[in-house]
Amino acid sequence: MTEAIDPAPFDLLQWLPEVACADFHQMARRRGYAPGELIYSQGDQGGEMFRVVEGSVRLSVTRTDGRELLYLLFEPGDCFGVSTLIDGEPLPQTAEAGHDLELQIVTKAAFDELRQRHRTFDDALIRLATRHMRLLSGLFADASLQDMSARVASRILSVARSFGRPGDDGIELSIALSQTELAAMVGGARQTVNKVIMQFRRDGLLSIRNGRLVIHSTRALKSLASGR
Repeated sequence: MTEAIDPAPFDLLQWLPEVACADFHQMARRRGYAPGELIYSQGDQGGEMFRVVEGSVRLSVTRTDGRELLYLLFEPGDCFGVSTLIDGEPLPQTAEAGHDLELQIVTKAAFDELRQRHRTFDDALIRLATRHMRLLSGLFADASLQDMSARVASRILSVARSFGRPGDDGIELSIALSQTELAAMVGGARQTVNKVIMQFRRDGLLSIRNGRLVIHSTRALKSLASGR
């Protein structure tokens, strides 16, 4: 019996019936991006929504002083860029390809047609917005209440849920997650994050293989992330 694969957390299609999914796929066009290629910039006036087919997307916010917060890494199935199609406001983040990337792209006209054809499409949009809101609430709480070790453990586990692959000695990330990116995720200095990672390695919680993190004890990381 084949084990069921959980849908990506921000996949709009998981809440749609087959007929609406079929219309989405029919209306979407595909576009490829090279690693590091810009999809859109924070403040752009967007006219499209996106769904990851292959690869990953790096979503970030930059302050006027140049400081960057890496908000999220999107995995295959995840949808983004939706808010500007609903409220007409500029895009709140910058999106770029983390690796070789293929996206499904739905224009504003197609987006509006899907909403008109399928009442369930609006329901799915509400679910997607709610899931983003819950994530943001959690990130704000982590940044306000957790110490750095807990924040680093929490974000490593978050990335592992999307990009972790079971191995003989633990869960290995399928993507390279640099300490600079991890620091941008937790709102800390790279040097501080480096000290935390070194301590995790000394404690046997994780190691680095071919530039990728390998988690040896998810239980210990979960305990740290919860402040226990």
